[in-house]
Amino acid sequence: MRNGLMCVAVVATALFLCAGRAGAQLIYGMETGTATNPDGFGPNGGGVTISQDTIGATESTHSMKVSVVAGATFVGALTGTIPAPLNDPPGVQSILFDMTIPAGGEFTTGFDIVGITIFGASQPGPNQQFGLQAQFAPFQHIDGKAAGTYTNLKIDLVGATHPLTFQQNQTFNDIFGQVGSGPNDLIPTGFEFFINKSNTAPTTVYFDNVRVVVPEPASLSALALGGLMLIRRRRA
Repeated sequence: MRNGLMCVAVVATALFLCAGRAGAQLIYGMETGTATNPDGFGPNGGGVTISQDTIGATESTHSMKVSVVAGATFVGALTGTIPAPLNDPPGVQSILFDMTIPAGGEFTTGFDIVGITIFGASQPGPNQQFGLQAQFAPFQHIDGKAAGTYTNLKIDLVGATHPLTFQQNQTFNDIFGQVGSGPNDLIPTGFEFFINKSNTAPTTVYFDNVRVVVPEPASLSALALGGLMLIRRRRA
């Protein structure tokens, strides 16, 4: 009996550790679209221009250039292209991306941060709503960083307010779901990098290789199966 309980404890611990690991899947490589709409990204708000570029390309040949003028304080780069698995929740935990700050473009006169907003629609029906948005609380800073390329910057999709229920500290998986998954689940319709900055200076930044971090269910299933087989062998 003691051996069986020990096996269960070991398997449970291993499952917990494995759940902390995740696989990153590319969703935006900035290689498609047009010169002014890489991967469908365009400006959301006045005072920002979006274009495809080669500076800051960390893989393949293109990146997305986001230029914000001095007077703009809150603008975004928004796309309505929603690739899997972002379009097939739940499971998404975090966003990873590469960011390049050009030489001479360091932001030193105030704050300049990057965040994620994901737009959605309520479930289909006569009262379906569009344009609902969840802004996730963690940020990455442009200010304070030296010129250069930063890879695998991370924004965890947590800390948002649900736009239908107004519950706070919600995760992506609390807010978004598949069609038919529940009356309070939104369907993803848009992905945005927003830039929030003080208006004392303009800023230019390049984004590339946006990835979603999702659990690896195959690994969890294999580990669970192995643990069950071990327990069965002990009982025999």
